[in-house]
Amino acid sequence: DACANVPCRILVIVLCGILILVGFVFFVLGCLFTWAESTVYNYLRIPVDTYLQFAKLSSDPFAKATLLDAVLDYTEPMGQMAFWVGLCIILICGVGLYGAITKNKFWLFLFCSMLLAKILILAVIIVTFHTNPKPVVETFQKMLYESVRGYKGMRSPDKHSLLLNVMMPFFECCGVTGGEDFTGSKNFDKTFVHEDSAFRVEYPFPCCKMSSYERLPSKCPQVFDERSSNVKTGCWPRLEGHILEILTKISYVVIFTTLIEFVVACCAIYASMTIEEPRWSST
Repeated sequence: DACANVPCRILVIVLCGILILVGFVFFVLGCLFTWAESTVYNYLRIPVDTYLQFAKLSSDPFAKATLLDAVLDYTEPMGQMAFWVGLCIILICGVGLYGAITKNKFWLFLFCSMLLAKILILAVIIVTFHTNPKPVVETFQKMLYESVRGYKGMRSPDKHSLLLNVMMPFFECCGVTGGEDFTGSKNFDKTFVHEDSAFRVEYPFPCCKMSSYERLPSKCPQVFDERSSNVKTGCWPRLEGHILEILTKISYVVIFTTLIEFVVACCAIYASMTIEEPRWSST
């Protein structure tokens, strides 16, 4: 009974408090990666501003908002995951904290039940991801293909064009697997106008090797070859590694917090079994 009344209960209170803070961090990060355009802009300020200035869209707030929204489409799946994991941790550990402070068996039992159910669900998800991450990662590849198919041109204010016009020079790549992916882009305007000249291009101008949207000394975009352009380098091989690395790191953090949750659940179970109900004396 001593363990239930003092050490185990205090351990549950302390660990629940720590987990609530961890859950709050997850919750905030989830909100930022899902809805915070300003956070994305602060991270990508230089390439975004450089492109908008080159495309003469810097005075168009709608173009900037559309571009940032397109970037958030890629961060949203990870943001949503962090958001809901954080919210669940806060709510469940809040129940445990209340039960431990009030020495209430019902709330402790409810806390243990919810926490163990959450641990089981996350364990299945994490094991599935580490066993075969391909289905999860391919979701982002499909989004990239969609952007390539919807690409219109260098100065088009649609989200697919804006995203690729920033992404391709930033990662020094072209298309999903290469420049040939743009042959299926039905809306791609192959007439490129720059300064006082206009000519037809085979691939988008951002596929040229450049620095701050200034072409390096070459014949690109009149001629696309491996020396002057990135048409043989797809964006997906570059993105896939980054996405997989981020998802793997997130899973490790979730595994660590899940182990702490399991310890808390064990302590809470023991506490709920040994806490004595208040006895009412008869007069």
